[in-house]
Amino acid sequence: MMFLNMTRAIKVCVFAATPLAFFVEASEFDADLGLTLSGQQNHVIGEENEAELHPYLNLKYGMFVASPEGVGMTTNVGESNQLSALFLMRKSVIDHDDNKQLAYLGKRKDATELALHWTHFAPYVDITGAVSMDVSDTHDGYEAKLMLSKRIETALGSLIPAAAIQYQSDDLVDYYYGVRTSEASSSFSAYKGKASTNANVSMTHVYPMTDQWHVATTVAYDYLGDGISDSTIVKESGYWSGSMTVFYAF
Repeated sequence: MMFLNMTRAIKVCVFAATPLAFFVEASEFDADLGLTLSGQQNHVIGEENEAELHPYLNLKYGMFVASPEGVGMTTNVGESNQLSALFLMRKSVIDHDDNKQLAYLGKRKDATELALHWTHFAPYVDITGAVSMDVSDTHDGYEAKLMLSKRIETALGSLIPAAAIQYQSDDLVDYYYGVRTSEASSSFSAYKGKASTNANVSMTHVYPMTDQWHVATTVAYDYLGDGISDSTIVKESGYWSGSMTVFYAF
């Protein structure tokens, strides 16, 4: 299964995303091209709520895939399983250039990760297990995820409810949410990041305007575990995000 990246939401939950490629019947070559408008509440001190417009591309040729989620290979295993290996980017939760309140923190870099996805397509629910590991020597941590979702066909398009639990290792959390003693100030004290178990729920609606043109709308909520929410630079223990994508399926 492939997932739509909800832009900056991936900074916290790499796999907190919604499938779009899954709406078009797979063949040797599939390509979706369009635009995505996305927005997200922010949970870090000094970061503002975001809204941005960016291009959307989802390409599949044989086993090769390239999408907002990442670039890599995917293959079917039997009739009801799919295995994928993708390289993806985890964006920093802090915009070091614009966040004046956290200007004294050392820069947290974006990380390149290798993600392995396994999905089992069952009659009533699709089960996805995934793990992503840092391969760029940035945070040296990992994230594991279990997600339940299902596509439901209606007279007004497809609905996809999804729920997920994500476990982020202490190295990952400490790199992005920890505060070194040398970085502490009167506004926020030092904090050693701990492993965190987060949760995500989302609902996606895909409406086929024509055989080729589609509109996909996603609303999601992320709950942050104590390892993240206890950080002195975190102001919210949860946040909403959403996106609307208009795309043409070739």
